[in-house]
Amino acid sequence: MSVKKKIKETYGLIATEIFSFGPYKAFRTPGTMCLIVPVSQIEEDELYELYHMSQYLYEKADPYVAQFMVARNGSIFMEHDNQKYVVFKCANNNEGRSLSKGRELARFHQKGRSFPYEVIKTNRIGQWKQLWEKRLDQLENFWRGKVQAHPLDHFEKLFIESFPYYVGLAENSIQYLVDTELDDEPQPIDSATICHHRFTGNVWRQDQLIKLPIDWVFDHASRDIAEYMRDQFFNQQTQFRDSVFLFAEEYDRTTPLSAFSWRLMFSRLLLPVHYFECIENYYLSPETENPYYERKLKDLLSRSSEYEEFLAEFHQMLSMRTKKIYLPNIEWLSYTS
Repeated sequence: MSVKKKIKETYGLIATEIFSFGPYKAFRTPGTMCLIVPVSQIEEDELYELYHMSQYLYEKADPYVAQFMVARNGSIFMEHDNQKYVVFKCANNNEGRSLSKGRELARFHQKGRSFPYEVIKTNRIGQWKQLWEKRLDQLENFWRGKVQAHPLDHFEKLFIESFPYYVGLAENSIQYLVDTELDDEPQPIDSATICHHRFTGNVWRQDQLIKLPIDWVFDHASRDIAEYMRDQFFNQQTQFRDSVFLFAEEYDRTTPLSAFSWRLMFSRLLLPVHYFECIENYYLSPETENPYYERKLKDLLSRSSEYEEFLAEFHQMLSMRTKKIYLPNIEWLSYTS
């Protein structure tokens, strides 16, 4: 059965033309665009949590939130060719060109903080330490295996040589997180909200702004701010300093952040997620993608000193913003006077 027939059978919708929208397939109905999003990797319980989040934000009058289409049989997904899909209904003409991303993200988080239902599957709040330690242990064991195997592969040589440096960064980030949780008292602004797995510059498209629920987790707002800054560092090299600090300021003007938030943000930026994901994706992706991840790893390694400078600048920026925020120094960061 074709996907068009499956959509008509499941939802009663007529998809006259299927086209590409970013990484997804899409079709139009009067007044709406619908995205067909594969979700086989997401557990059903998690999908239902995301469904309730999207319904809640839609009821809070967020015009950019994509809604789950509910099938005729009451299900929130359809099965086609042994795969699970969700059809999302998106409002037409949602241009985000004039939006300030910092301000819009702050408003998004404000609404998400009042989400009234229990969250289990997508919950990450208060779990960073355990998740980071588990990931670091798994990678360290994997690295030891590679060291013992004496690989000839160029990527693996780069991985073996660079890993001890990034272990140090990760251990610093975990210690910084622990110190933050001991030293600082969370404020109401630090309560959990609807966040993104990775909030990058591409998550909210400017040509048609869509807030897609499968991107979401339930976590501390600093997660999104830190991940946006990290993404800008690696992908907007020319103007990144201006853009990331403006982004943080616009967020802070809309929703003033606590000292606890700023310190969590810094601990997350210290964690070399960019390096971990590059290594993991190399081994999890098809071999045809190996050259891409090898180039990416070389780029990350070549910019490690520059990333340290960014961390030092960020640290200094916070210290200058307000004397109320005490940020312990990290000895190996190259602070400038």
